[in-house]
Amino acid sequence: MSRVKAKIVRGAIGSERVAYITTAGGVSAEVILSATQTGSNHVLVAEVARDNNNVLIELPQETSSGDWRVWINKNQILPE
Repeated sequence: MSRVKAKIVRGAIGSERVAYITTAGGVSAEVILSATQTGSNHVLVAEVARDNNNVLIELPQETSSGDWRVWINKNQILPE
């Protein structure tokens, strides 16, 4: 598992969080998650592939647009 930078805000209920992850294309991917799947500034994800400066990640839930995987810039991966 990797930690990816994200803007995290409270969701509609107490245990819910909304994460905004900037994709490699500059678009903000919105994901509704359980609070246990996030930190104060990150989301736990699985790395699927790497390509030059980008990383394909699989999210724990699908985005609001229906994507399960998105490309992000490798600089968004937080050190362990």
